[in-house]
Amino acid sequence: MIFLKKHRTSIYVLAILIIGVLLNKNTTGLSIDQKRIIHQKNLANSPFSDSKHLSKPTRKSLQLPPNPYYEKIWELSINPITGRTEPEKILKLQDDLRKSRFIARRSAVPGENEEMKWIQRGPINVGGRTKAMMFDPNDSTNETVFSGGISGGLFKNTKISDPNSPWFLVTKNIPQNLAVSSITYDPNDKNVFYVGTGESYTAGDALGNGLWKSEDGGNSWFKVFGGNTENPTSYISEGNTIEIKKPSGQNKIGYLAASFGKSLNSDPIEAEAAITSPEDACGTLGSVTDKIAVIQRGNCEFGVKVLNAQNAGAIAAIIYNNDGDDLVSMGVGATNPNSINIPALFISQSNGVRLKNLITNGETVLSLKKSSNSVQGVTIVPGTFYINDVVVRNFEGKSEIYLAAGTSSYRDASQTFFNGEEYGIYKSVDGGNNWNKINVEFEGRIVQPIDLEISSENTIWMSTTRDNRGLGAGLIYESDSSGSAFNLKFQIDGGRRTEIELTSNKEIFVLAATGDAANPVTIKKGLTNGNTLEDLTLPDDDDPGIPSNDFTRGQSFYDLMIESNPQDPNQVYVGGIDLFKTSSGGISGSANSNPWNQISHWYNRYGPYSHADQHGATINESNPNLVLFGNDGGISFTNSGGSSISTRNLNFHTSQYYTIAVAPKNMFSNHSSTVVGNDRSKYENASRPIPQGDYDVFVGGLQDNGTMFQIDNENSGSKAYDVSGGDGAATMFSQKESNKYFVQNYVYNRSVEVWNLNESSGQNFVINDESESKGDFINVQALDSEFGIIYSNYSSSGGTFPLTEIAAYVEWDDFDPDDRNFNAKKVLLYDNNLFFSNASALSVYPSSEKSTLYVGTEGGQLLKVENAHKYSEGDNPESQAEWSSLTGNNFLGSISDIEFGSSENKIFVTFHNFGVNNIFFSDDGGVSWIEKDGDLPDIPVRCILQNPMVEDEVIIGTELGVWYTKDFSSDKPSWLQANAGMSDVRVTDLDLRKGDDFKVFAATYGLGVYSSFFASDEPLININTEVKSIKINQGEEGSFNVNYKVYGGFDEQTTFSIEGLPSDTNISYEPSNSLKINSNGFIEITLKIDDKTDAKSYPLSIKAKSENLTKSTSIELIVVSNDNDNDGVKNDVDKCPDTPNTDQKDSDNDGIGDVCDTTPF
Repeated sequence: MIFLKKHRTSIYVLAILIIGVLLNKNTTGLSIDQKRIIHQKNLANSPFSDSKHLSKPTRKSLQLPPNPYYEKIWELSINPITGRTEPEKILKLQDDLRKSRFIARRSAVPGENEEMKWIQRGPINVGGRTKAMMFDPNDSTNETVFSGGISGGLFKNTKISDPNSPWFLVTKNIPQNLAVSSITYDPNDKNVFYVGTGESYTAGDALGNGLWKSEDGGNSWFKVFGGNTENPTSYISEGNTIEIKKPSGQNKIGYLAASFGKSLNSDPIEAEAAITSPEDACGTLGSVTDKIAVIQRGNCEFGVKVLNAQNAGAIAAIIYNNDGDDLVSMGVGATNPNSINIPALFISQSNGVRLKNLITNGETVLSLKKSSNSVQGVTIVPGTFYINDVVVRNFEGKSEIYLAAGTSSYRDASQTFFNGEEYGIYKSVDGGNNWNKINVEFEGRIVQPIDLEISSENTIWMSTTRDNRGLGAGLIYESDSSGSAFNLKFQIDGGRRTEIELTSNKEIFVLAATGDAANPVTIKKGLTNGNTLEDLTLPDDDDPGIPSNDFTRGQSFYDLMIESNPQDPNQVYVGGIDLFKTSSGGISGSANSNPWNQISHWYNRYGPYSHADQHGATINESNPNLVLFGNDGGISFTNSGGSSISTRNLNFHTSQYYTIAVAPKNMFSNHSSTVVGNDRSKYENASRPIPQGDYDVFVGGLQDNGTMFQIDNENSGSKAYDVSGGDGAATMFSQKESNKYFVQNYVYNRSVEVWNLNESSGQNFVINDESESKGDFINVQALDSEFGIIYSNYSSSGGTFPLTEIAAYVEWDDFDPDDRNFNAKKVLLYDNNLFFSNASALSVYPSSEKSTLYVGTEGGQLLKVENAHKYSEGDNPESQAEWSSLTGNNFLGSISDIEFGSSENKIFVTFHNFGVNNIFFSDDGGVSWIEKDGDLPDIPVRCILQNPMVEDEVIIGTELGVWYTKDFSSDKPSWLQANAGMSDVRVTDLDLRKGDDFKVFAATYGLGVYSSFFASDEPLININTEVKSIKINQGEEGSFNVNYKVYGGFDEQTTFSIEGLPSDTNISYEPSNSLKINSNGFIEITLKIDDKTDAKSYPLSIKAKSENLTKSTSIELIVVSNDNDNDGVKNDVDKCPDTPNTDQKDSDNDGIGDVCDTTPF
């Protein structure tokens, strides 16, 4: 196997391969090893290599989204060859599936039909990130509202004033995972609603799927604009080019337009080119009248060069690089930009030299025009995926729809842009059937709209944010009366993301992020018919850690909300981390007073609680005291204009789960305990008892909503209690019913804790507390309940290659009270020869004999770590584990999950990536592997489970819900969506509860937790042993039970047998080896071992065979020597059983032979 770390000499070949692959899109000639090299190169060149370990404050200062989980998922999901994710495939598949929904047959897989449908389990008191809300204009009581999660679809509530009124997910003809960014209605037909999806300003984190329309008041929906194209094939942009008309046969020259001067359009400028004298154009030039001036970069500002060329008669200027082939974005410098009225273009050094040579050798005629919004060489994904805003205007009795289509990239190494050419303002006058784009340009580039508003004079106002080149932000435009053209009204100095609000008295409020470290956010105010804006005093947040000059706490690119009272223009709400209101139009009453009153606090100790990070608000038009606010925790509501505020998240299950863990079914059958956590709907601590009995007890880690603990016996949604705070991460429940606890995590390895539930009052124990960023933000872990070991990715960046390690936290599960607040002992597991790619999946095979850890890596390795529980004594223990590789020959990508079937030989492995085989299976312990994708679409697979009763039935968690197959053993399994109850949402984790009801829990990133169960409709028997191994001495006997469980009316004569026994072993069955079985039960098997049997381990296969079925289970027989020292004397009478002592001499008659007695006389 070839890996980049060991073959540095392959870099040159690799570079050629990558260029060929990316340019030609042809991978058929590459070997799997070459593809792995390309994948490792793409991971090494990840755009997030430098940012994924940054702290939240540092990320905010760089205007990165505060949660790097998106970045890690991007890295894990990339197509290994192209180096980028391909979410457009998800949207295309989603559309195809929605068009071909089928009615499933009755069967036994979770989510396949109504009987087996997924049940939503909540949390019913916790929401996820929310921006868009709308009061239903058809409800005169002002009680019905609509809202959408940024990754969890569209919801409806019919009595918002009642905190006990639940939300309902709208599912008719609309995807469940829509990234809802805006909601509005048609003023001429209030049954017509529009929902915009996607956010362009969070670096591609919330990919949308166009504009959706309802004509029946929000009951059913259809798409009218955007999303993926019919054939969403990406392409490399040619950008804008200069055509050389004379001499003929010349290649075009790519250019980058300046941020000043006249803008080119589709009408070309055609003229002869001339080299300026002096060539740098920094002084007075000779005449270049009616020519295109060709100028060398350097020695003076770009504005000076172009102005000098203009003064010398040039009709355009081309500046070429004098230091390489990079294209530089040209600023005007100190020159007045209004004095320059010719276009200016920048080209590479090599093209500049070529152009000079042509001019020197004869007449050279150039044609300049603009044909693209994208620069040359970037990957463009066609389609409109970001609808930042949508409004509907009543114009002379007709409805006009305006939408703000954005563009964004993942800042990836290959520079992939969504909406590469399609962003801008669009207008429809026929209900969305046809659309016209309105070109709004600034300094030669289409601007990216972020916010749309309708003024009291019925004009459309638009504000902007930065485009993919970081340009065009902080601009505010107003349309003409016809809505067909926009004029620049205001420009915010240093402006970035800019939000606007128009009041009923013809004023405009501007809330903008800036690039100024001293003043990172600004609020301004002016008249809509004026020319200036005045600065307003900023809100001053009382909550801790929020500076007085930035109520967004460094997150103005992310948390930015402003809304005004439609009846009282002096009442304005703004939001950053918390919510504020002014009743004086933002004007201070005195020099020392602040016009903004704080109406919410993310830290409840200081006042009324609302979750942090404000994203949106909507005010009821007829009763402006009714206001809805959207934030990272869902929805808050006031019916008093902000005097009081409370959450409205009942069943608004838009929470984003990373992991889920479920207690064994019988863990609390005869035991009760208590957990203390925070009810996020009130930000109040509460004691949550775990009653004795048959309850679902589960816990999960969430984005920005901590570790949520739930108890329920109604098989329905229930409240959750946050037992950690911050971002939750890996969660695991003990599978050893005699030792009751669960593991919770904060980011990296900074806070690993265990809740001990063995007592009547649960207590949390510190396992690890550190400040370093070891592992990943949301870090992978595995729990061995038998040995009390938490295995955790402990890799770190630094040096030429990352340091790849697994931390094993040991010696803590006795829950000694003296250890409660101290770090547990940590053993580091590593193998520099095998383990050199960051761990992306960890799993432990359950065994009472030894701890065996399986490690999946981002580079596609599968490693087996045997005796992972063994380590040396002392304060600095050294691991004594043994590593080996099980990597399949065709493994490519980043491993997402490792699961086991009925034995350790049966291993399931899945991969995160696009463009690979995502599912592999081994039935020989990893010696060989079989691809099991079958007809599964090209979609990332996050997790996998097998039906323990019917091995041919397997389910997987994907970007579009759960999929299943019923013919897993076939060469090409058939996969279908298990969409009853839950479909179009990312499933991040699946957990099969230990017990006899085969209940499955699914964690989703956007819709909370779901559960269903495996079952069997056909007659079936399953068998298992209570123990994995049995030890029997030579010449002695031992017994164990084989349990059997029947399903689907099984009623057959069944015969039991054992394969793999050593010879001369006597077997007896109680009551018999052949039984008529029609109910659950067990048989006892007794083995009598011959005294001459070799002392070693024997893997046994126990079979139960009926007329129609054969089922098997395994157990390990360990024959223990009855003469350890081989001296001919059996252990039970040997005076020195471990030391040869043939004569058994015992001088002092103390029962200990002289050879092993320290005091024999």
